Amino acid sequence: MIDNLAVAKSAAFFTIRKNLTDKAVEDLFTALRKSHGTTANNVFRHVRESQGDARWSAICFEYATPPAFLGPAPGVKERLFGYLMLVEYQGHAALFSSRLGLPTAFKSRHFASVSVSRMEGAIARENAIFQKMRMRNMSVSPYVMRNKTLEAPNLANVVGPAGSRRYAPQTYTVSVDGIHSTTTPSTGRIGVRSDKVGHGELIEFAETMIDALRVDPADVSPFIRTFARPMTLGDALASSQPTAVAVDTARLAAAVFGDEATIRLVHVGDEVAELSTDEFNELLGQLDQALSIEGNGKLRAAKLPDSDDVLATISLNKSRIALRSLTLGMAAAVEVETLDLALGEDPERRPLYSYLDEEDCFIVLFDDVRLSYIDGQVFRDETMLDGGASFLPYLHPDASLQAVSDEKGAFVAGQVAFDGTSTFGAIVEHVGAEDAILICDDLGDEWADFIGIKEEAGFVQVCFYHAKHDALTLSAGSFHVAVSQAIKNLGNMMFPPERMEAKVQSWNATYNAKGQPTQIARIIRNNAGDLGAAVVRARTAPDVRRRAVIVTSSLSKQAVEDAFAGIQAGHRPTHTFVQLYWLLQSFFSACTEVGASGSIVCQP
Repeated sequence: MIDNLAVAKSAAFFTIRKNLTDKAVEDLFTALRKSHGTTANNVFRHVRESQGDARWSAICFEYATPPAFLGPAPGVKERLFGYLMLVEYQGHAALFSSRLGLPTAFKSRHFASVSVSRMEGAIARENAIFQKMRMRNMSVSPYVMRNKTLEAPNLANVVGPAGSRRYAPQTYTVSVDGIHSTTTPSTGRIGVRSDKVGHGELIEFAETMIDALRVDPADVSPFIRTFARPMTLGDALASSQPTAVAVDTARLAAAVFGDEATIRLVHVGDEVAELSTDEFNELLGQLDQALSIEGNGKLRAAKLPDSDDVLATISLNKSRIALRSLTLGMAAAVEVETLDLALGEDPERRPLYSYLDEEDCFIVLFDDVRLSYIDGQVFRDETMLDGGASFLPYLHPDASLQAVSDEKGAFVAGQVAFDGTSTFGAIVEHVGAEDAILICDDLGDEWADFIGIKEEAGFVQVCFYHAKHDALTLSAGSFHVAVSQAIKNLGNMMFPPERMEAKVQSWNATYNAKGQPTQIARIIRNNAGDLGAAVVRARTAPDVRRRAVIVTSSLSKQAVEDAFAGIQAGHRPTHTFVQLYWLLQSFFSACTEVGASGSIVCQP
């Protein structure tokens, strides 16, 4: 029956860590049937047969499983067929499969991942035309657009370096000499657009791809080089140390509730119970925090900032970082099952941390701001080699912030202006002084602390100002709230018409601070006449420039320049600066995604 096999050319590729034997493959097939509740019903079964320089093994069998769309119902089963085929060649293996997967223990014993650089070298060749790409942002910030997918006949013509430097490619489709290939480097999967073929042609496809993977990557596409670059963990640890770890909650959510969900999360006690949607959302909220890594040995602890409780441990192995424990929130009481089997019947059910480790579903940052460990691979953002030249232009110094001592200032009855020594006062008198319209939008349905509009030479500019005051620091801590507020309100920079009537009415009032009414007009300035008409023009102008501006006295541009100078001189930045860098990069990136520009107004 193997001659009836007809499937597309798509496989996961591995390097062979421990050579396979006939017995190992036979034991694998026995374990597969057992895990699916059957001991026979083979459609075909072949163990390590030869074809040229390759050996191949394959199995296909029928099994019963509860329908995914029905709850537990005794006696209700659907009959399915699954197949798995392994090709061994030149120290590598190719796995073709449908509805069957390698047991975790078998895969970890016999196989290792193909390095991302070799996957990239085999597919993203110099003459490759990129047509589709899914990317992951190199940040643990909860405020960033974590994933995005781009598609075009030739992405190199529409994606510039500024739109790619903070992203690591995850899956991409390329065309080379009329052949379309899709690869996911982190999983080793490569597929070629083709008609369905038999097992002989699958073996030939595996050999061709493995030959390409064995070649040292040299001529890689210039386009892929504009993205974060892969490097070995050993090379990364030789010059830097990990400083923060966070669960990739976006990938976890996709695995549980996505269109291609593969797992369920369960409580394990007297009875196995699946997490409800509310419980799952609560868990995600708890896991959506970055933990600071401490220690200098192979095994290192991770804690919440300003806490002594160890909530996770990681192990720095030769080729990968392993997640050894996770007790953050309710994580310690949650386990993972496959959706292929009925609730409570998965013999390989394991703790959540174990699943996250197996799937490399976590992110690690380093004290080298260029580095990020994503999907089991270290990536380096090579644009950081410019010493901050691509980062510093987003920072605009304003001397008025040197005199600021409070965010909003003090309030008394009858007051008609914000204190000059407050961040609010600095925005009114200096930062937003050129805006023809300036409105205080603080409190209530707040979109920003201030909204500024101006028209010059036919061009329109809209500014959302987000004020912050704190002691001078290079820490991300003081920016989280301001960044969160700014990103949350990026959509409101379009002045949604259904909300504007109520919004304009609220501006025709005085500013009432908490516990103290004042006589400060919310409309600080209006030199444009009809305010409603000005807002409409700002919404509909085809060339409007939208700016999200964080105005803060807690940051000095000179201090940031000094930090980058230290990096160029070979000094390690503090982990707080690393986190600050990624948080602000996340902010700038989020603004770019909606056609706005982000910037920071700070002390000189």
